Amino acid sequence: MTLPRADGAGAARRARWSAAVPVALLYLLAGAFGLAVAWRLPWVGDTGLHLAVIEQLSRNLGNPPDPLVGAHSPSPYYTPYSLVQALLMRGTGLGARDVLRLFAVVNALLVASGVHHLIRRYCREAWAPLLAVLAIVLLDGTSVLVWSGYYGLVSLTVTLFYPSTFALGVTLHLWALLAWLLPSGGPPRTGRWQWLLYPAIGLIGADVALDHQFTAIGAALGCLALLVHRARHLTLRHLAGLAVAVAVTVAVVAAWPYFSILSLTGSPDQLDTIHRRLYSHVLELYGLGLLTGLPVLAVRFRRSRTDPFVLLAAFTAVLVGYGLVTSHYAWGRAWPMLLLAGQLALGMEFAAVLSRRGARNLGRAARPVRAYAAAALAVALLMGLWTQAGGLAFFVRLPAVVRHHVEVKGDWGTYSWITRYVPPGETVLADTFHSLRMVPAYRIFTVTPAYPEPWLPSEHRRDADTAAMLAADTPAAERDRLFARYGIRWLILYPSDARRLRAAGVRLDTVAHSPKYPRDGLYRLR
Repeated sequence: MTLPRADGAGAARRARWSAAVPVALLYLLAGAFGLAVAWRLPWVGDTGLHLAVIEQLSRNLGNPPDPLVGAHSPSPYYTPYSLVQALLMRGTGLGARDVLRLFAVVNALLVASGVHHLIRRYCREAWAPLLAVLAIVLLDGTSVLVWSGYYGLVSLTVTLFYPSTFALGVTLHLWALLAWLLPSGGPPRTGRWQWLLYPAIGLIGADVALDHQFTAIGAALGCLALLVHRARHLTLRHLAGLAVAVAVTVAVVAAWPYFSILSLTGSPDQLDTIHRRLYSHVLELYGLGLLTGLPVLAVRFRRSRTDPFVLLAAFTAVLVGYGLVTSHYAWGRAWPMLLLAGQLALGMEFAAVLSRRGARNLGRAARPVRAYAAAALAVALLMGLWTQAGGLAFFVRLPAVVRHHVEVKGDWGTYSWITRYVPPGETVLADTFHSLRMVPAYRIFTVTPAYPEPWLPSEHRRDADTAAMLAADTPAAERDRLFARYGIRWLILYPSDARRLRAAGVRLDTVAHSPKYPRDGLYRLR
């Protein structure tokens, strides 16, 4: 009698180990990726902005200035995420870059655990979360798009410590928690404590809404998809709990002291112009994700007309289509959520087909179906890996033959040379690409922001004033008045701009040039 029990115990141990291996791999890979990004901390895109946010908020918790131009105006860059970072900087003495390093690791593990948490609600296969994460970072398109809120491997290498990535991780946990709370038709859960989770859902939703508004739209659509999926099982008590969650979200968002959500609705044309690229070369940017995700979603749709991942894809597709039809291209920020629905579904479906349970369900067709599925998945992942291989250039020196065939994004380095001449708190007249995006990280303001700020009352005036100060035909008295308005003593210009101003009578002393970007010259007004 003991031998069968021993054999059964051994089989159970083997089953536990086989289930633990892919989970351990998931967290090891996520942690390793987070540590690699923290080690290099690539400075590309909006990194200077996020450094500036931490620098300013850590020194001015009560009334921080705009992180780019220094105006005392509400700014949506001051979020719960950045507040925690600022408090950490104040409390520990860490520098802003070190805080971002820490959050690179935090966000990597948060996203991995969010995928794990969510998929556990819908799939018992141990390999499903890992396959889903691989799909998220590799199955996007055949060209690289680096953008906040986009989850390809190269994009995440640059944006892992951004608020958008944190918001993604929180969103995944939000969906998982809501999926657990909503009734599924089985035995009802007992215990009063679970009703306390509805206010918690409201707080989590408010955090996403304040941290990254584009992600928040996708988060809301995902919650709606879950509600539709479970609609026939909802009771009045569940509806009351959901109403409490919504009320908490609205109250927290309305009470947030640093900015109003309503301030983000102005000047949509600026956002549409920037986001037009998201609708260019759609197949190159998203083709691999669509090609692999849509068939899987179709399978799930045949199984259930209210599958939450199918509904999420459908809802976000409506937003993407609306942006295309109306030329409101900012709605292209819904593309990542559309792809995410298919990527999560792909992880679950392929894990199920390739599992032993899937083999039993397929019967005689198991061997060819599993072989085809494994081959198709391997080919897709290899294509995605080759597309994203340029991201390795942030960490290692790629061979020339590889660099020639993949898209490589360069690290901008730093702009610290400027601090030898310009003290913190100064406003500079900057008109070079890198200076506009990098000097705010050193608590140096620019006259005009590097990025559109429709919530900033003086944005259009600042743009016009910058153009006037740099124009050769601006009267000297008018230019001097504008210099005085912004307290301009320093200018960062390309040589051609400096020559034009000197020809117009502006007396400039050449002070220094950027070691990395020699065309960026620092000039001082006499």
